[in-house]
Amino acid sequence: AVQFAVRQTTEEIAGKAEQRLAQHRDTGAAHIETSYGDTDGFVSLVDEAADSIEFGHFVDNGEIEAEVTFVPGLRIVTRAAGLI
Repeated sequence: AVQFAVRQTTEEIAGKAEQRLAQHRDTGAAHIETSYGDTDGFVSLVDEAADSIEFGHFVDNGEIEAEVTFVPGLRIVTRAAGLI
């Protein structure tokens, strides 16, 4: 029963994450993957820029004087899991 609940919850979070990602994805290879350990389920945002997508990043504005702007992360998995 516990394994079923873990799998069900993992798939539920992954589904929410997929929906959130779809709202922001025009192009690109970012996608959601699920995996399972002995007792836990994992939902991952997979992309070479996954950290920047999830948590945010700085962008140089290209001006002569270095000025950077912070682009907030989308918190795709964090929000799908109900952590914020």
